[in-house]
Amino acid sequence: LPTIEGTQDSKKQELKEKVYEINKIAALFYHETLYKPTSKIAQEYVKKRKLDNKTLKAFTIGFADGNNNLYRYLKQKGFTDEQILASDLVNKMGNNFVDRFKNRLIFPIQDVRNRYIAFGGRVLDNSLPKYINSPENIVYSKARNLYGLNVAKNVKSEKLIIVEGYMDVVSLHQRGIENVVASCGTALTEAQGRLLRKYSEKVIISY
Repeated sequence: LPTIEGTQDSKKQELKEKVYEINKIAALFYHETLYKPTSKIAQEYVKKRKLDNKTLKAFTIGFADGNNNLYRYLKQKGFTDEQILASDLVNKMGNNFVDRFKNRLIFPIQDVRNRYIAFGGRVLDNSLPKYINSPENIVYSKARNLYGLNVAKNVKSEKLIIVEGYMDVVSLHQRGIENVVASCGTALTEAQGRLLRKYSEKVIISY
């Protein structure tokens, strides 16, 4: 007979797989939203920041509008409230489910295996906070991942440049400097150091 721990482990693994799936669907949902006629504000912002289509696609950059559409979309796809809440893309407030990201440019974070593990959302004006990020959860540990490493690891170079944020990575990448990653606002951790060591001989810190 399976042990209680074994059952809990397989339940946790099952939930993890669902959250990876939800994250991928959400990343593509936000990415498609960016191209909609109703997303003019985000399109203008992207143009102002001079991000081209190739870059938007390489990093699956998207837009969360203010309509709380993601929760409904995920429900249509057959996910349960428990699975959706575990992704931290939606919060429960009283009896209502509310999308975490609204009116923000979305930067999905992928791990080295290209799984979507978290998201960062940037405002399009000067309001604060400028960025909100996914909290740590069943699939995401901030200290163990680097934004952009899934792209940078394919670049033929002995060195990696580490910068502070999403936009730094994306802007440099577009200007042909593709061996660049970001630590997403955390101080450089030992786990991140080991990741860097695995993929490069030399690390240039450019905070």
